Amino acid sequence: MPTTAAHQDKQSRTHLALSDLEQSQNSPQHADWIVTLAFYKALHAVDSYLATLEIHPKGHVTRNRSVRRYIEDIFPQYSALYDASREARYETYTYQDNPQAVTGLVNDSMFIEEYINTLL
Repeated sequence: MPTTAAHQDKQSRTHLALSDLEQSQNSPQHADWIVTLAFYKALHAVDSYLATLEIHPKGHVTRNRSVRRYIEDIFPQYSALYDASREARYETYTYQDNPQAVTGLVNDSMFIEEYINTLL
């Protein structure tokens, strides 16, 4: 099973990719991937905490339930990121024309990361 440190390492590398995309001159064109990376950064923050509880979700459904049960304070933000990430990856909706939503979702990811850091 991945350790807390392994999840934190993945979270850190995802953060770097997210920062690179946000700072690129083509940032609006990459909005869907910014949303997706923001979600995965939050996912690895969540998994790093769940690993301390010896919980290792095998998929999104199990992880979503674990967030709701064990870290309910971040569930609204995590759920919003999960939904937005699915829209960005699989649906025809694009975040390219909604920079405020992208900013809000990136802020949700940072909130989750900071909250999890208080638990570790």
